[in-house]
Amino acid sequence: MTLEIVTYANKSSGMFEELVNNEHGVKVKVLGMGKKWNGYIDKSIGLLEYIETKKDDDIIVFVDGFDTKINKDISNVKSLFESYECKVLVSKDPQIMNKFGEIFVFGNCNNNEVANAGMYMGYVKNLKIVLKESIQMKCVDDQVNLNTLCKKYNFIKVDDKELIFKNFSPLDKEESVNATFISFPASVNESRWFRMLTEYNQFYYIYILLINITLLALFPKKQNYLLGSLLLFTTFYVFYADKSCTTY
Repeated sequence: MTLEIVTYANKSSGMFEELVNNEHGVKVKVLGMGKKWNGYIDKSIGLLEYIETKKDDDIIVFVDGFDTKINKDISNVKSLFESYECKVLVSKDPQIMNKFGEIFVFGNCNNNEVANAGMYMGYVKNLKIVLKESIQMKCVDDQVNLNTLCKKYNFIKVDDKELIFKNFSPLDKEESVNATFISFPASVNESRWFRMLTEYNQFYYIYILLINITLLALFPKKQNYLLGSLLLFTTFYVFYADKSCTTY
């Protein structure tokens, strides 16, 4: 049995260099370097291909390539993982919006917690099950799929105690934590925000459309402005937004 840290990054960006050249001397296996980015599902595909040659009882720790920092020595990660008595342990979402908003978009795992797909770990045998099914699902968002599968398989748990994984929201102040891996999902940069708009627009389009129609009825004098914004938003949705998780 081995324990390995793996990430997926097609370029050096964000906190990538700090992750792979970490102060604790932890080796990080990098997948996907130089490849075209097609969406979050690329990470699942890349990891599944990599672990096909691994032993069933090997443990893989997967962390986001652009947002993650190794916070401390990893010597106790295996024993901490075993204390959760599960086969796959996923990080707890930092609730970048609010809990209702997060559950609305992603669904939820056990104990009403939302699983974050940026950091997770597990035995190769069980990770293969989760990754294969996630890739076969119509929705191409890995986090939506992870929360769906979390309710299907009782061997998946959320690190609700944040002993191994800790995600910070953009509004959180970085504090001293004891988690081994800390991450800052949705860190601000132009390409990431555009990516979020294209991938998460599908969940809010109908509600924004209804709000705009209501505003047209309430403020007819603002008709030109509201119609213009509605046209712009609809054009973006039709031509750029991913719709895989909401169309059937």
